[in-house]
Amino acid sequence: MAKAKYDLNESLLFSRNNVPEKKVGRPLNEKIVRDNSAQEGLTADFTRATLIVEVDLLETLKDYAYTERLSLKDVVNNIFRDYIENNIDKSSLLHKPSNRR
Repeated sequence: MAKAKYDLNESLLFSRNNVPEKKVGRPLNEKIVRDNSAQEGLTADFTRATLIVEVDLLETLKDYAYTERLSLKDVVNNIFRDYIENNIDKSSLLHKPSNRR
């Protein structure tokens, strides 16, 4: 008895043609800035910055963020915002801050 010749590639192509294609990945966000590689993937109201901090301060911030179930980014933004609102005279600033939040 002879075995039937079976072409694996044909069967894969046939089965793919019967299945509707799914969209893969995140939906496009028109507000994402892509001017340079440092800004890639960020929305317009964020930027990347590198800060040098003391190890114990960073560990405390990470611990707080984990405990409160917040991202480190959110914790740092909240601390910066609270400090600026309560301790800096905005009228003396060279560049006036925007009222984003």
